Formats: sequence, structure tokens, C-alpha cells
Amino acid sequence: MKPFKAVIVQRWQRLSMREQWVLMVLGVFFLSVAAFSLIWQPVQQRLAIAERQYQRQLALAAQLQQTLPHSSKPVSTDQPLSLRISESAARAGLELHQMDTDSELLRLTLSGDAKALLLWLDHIEHEGVALQSLTLEKRDAILEARVVLRQ
Repeated sequence: MKPFKAVIVQRWQRLSMREQWVLMVLGVFFLSVAAFSLIWQPVQQRLAIAERQYQRQLALAAQLQQTLPHSSKPVSTDQPLSLRISESAARAGLELHQMDTDSELLRLTLSGDAKALLLWLDHIEHEGVALQSLTLEKRDAILEARVVLRQ
């Protein structure tokens, strides 16, 4: 009995040049398809996944950057804190119920639309007023806040 390799070589040599060429072209084609399916396509899929994750991370970083407080630079003004706060609360459409002043602290109770109240709190923090404590309570359709501010 002849070895397997010898049998294959004999059969190959018995084929015509045209048949050998066709078989070589088919072999190259199948190797190309296998390389594409097993190497190129998975690499491209992993690359696409990595790109999507990178874009998600960029979006999250941008979102985080927007939510971080900006540098707190105190607004230089001659008005006392209590007057500035009451005027800005009125401009924001908030109702000021109570205001007490104690040396550097300002305690107030105010209410209004939740979005307007939260935007107002963000605005005063950007003006350099420090929020020492905050208590929020929902009452029907309005939000009530008890705030202690310090400049």
C-alpha cells in the first residue's frame, strides 16, 4: 500500500494543466473566504464595537463636563447678599417666604416650580454663593426649599 502523500501527488500529476489551474484558483478562493471569515471580519467587528464604546465614553465625558460646577468666581457687587438673593429669586419666579441673616450665613425658605428652583440654585452657585445646606420638599405641584447660603 502506498503512502497517502504519494497517492495525492500521483492523482495531481494525472490531472491536466487546466484542471490543476482550476483547483489552484478554487483553493486560493476558499483560503481567501476563510481568511475573511476567520480573521478580517471578527477584527472589523471588534473595531466597530470599540469605536461605539469610545463614542459612548466621549458622550458621557461631555455630559459629565456639563454637569460639573464651573469655576466659582464671586460676582463683585456692592449689594448685600440678601438683596441680590431676593432679587434673583424674584426674577426666577420664586416665592420667598422667609429670610434670616446671621453674620456670614443667609437662611431662606422659598418655593416655586421645581425646574425654576433648581436652575436658580445652580445660578447662584455659579455666582460664587456657597450652598451650605439644602432641604427640598414637594408640595402638590411646587417645590419648597430651605436653604442656608454663605458667601
